[in-house]
Amino acid sequence: MLIDIHTHIQQFEDKDLSNLIINARNSKIEVIVAAGTTIEDSKKCVKLSNEFKEVYAAVGIHPQNIKDYKTEGYLNVFKELLKCKKTIMISEIGLDIQDNSVPLKIQKKIFLDQINLAREVNKPIAFHVRNAEKEIIDIMMSERLFELNAVAHYFNGTYNYAKKLLDNNIFISVAKPILRDKNLEEVIKKIPLNKIVIETDSYPQYFKKNRMRWTEPKDLNLIIIKLSEIFKIDKDIIVENIYNNSKKILKL
Repeated sequence: MLIDIHTHIQQFEDKDLSNLIINARNSKIEVIVAAGTTIEDSKKCVKLSNEFKEVYAAVGIHPQNIKDYKTEGYLNVFKELLKCKKTIMISEIGLDIQDNSVPLKIQKKIFLDQINLAREVNKPIAFHVRNAEKEIIDIMMSERLFELNAVAHYFNGTYNYAKKLLDNNIFISVAKPILRDKNLEEVIKKIPLNKIVIETDSYPQYFKKNRMRWTEPKDLNLIIIKLSEIFKIDKDIIVENIYNNSKKILKL
């Protein structure tokens, strides 16, 4: 069985979502974590978790969405959503530095507030990083993230960065870029198997005209096959290790 530790399946239309769930069941996906990006998106995750046995919810404010939607009182809203038994994670949170990004000071405050929430309710986090590796490392050290169950979502960095994460007890989440990125493949082969989890980061890919090419949780199997090739280990052993890693993080 497989666990997709990070998706945005709550953003799919109902007809696409139904097919996605069927495909996931046929592909032996046991757990799909739907990660929120705003207050309303997080509410959708929790609602979806109550509709499908495979779906579990994560709540969070994505750094790219801080200005897009009202965030007043979001911590109190999240505390209520976290009372649901299937709300098991704080995600998607983090830092994102681009020309049009929210000022870093604001991003850091919201990121730190959500880390503190995770600590308060004893939940794991999955964090997003874009052009902010140094800043994440600083926060990782100052906030003692090694005390939490933390996941570097959609990892696509260097080994030096990965090593700093690993040294602070942070799990590396591998997604579909591993299928085509030779440099990333070289990084991942150096990472201990007991520190790897997998994800698809699934969301509606309307820019792809062929619906069959949209990423879905079922594609975890492609990542497993690739990891089996990289580590030269039978894929059943890869599955068992990663499944146990994910269960440990999510406390399932």
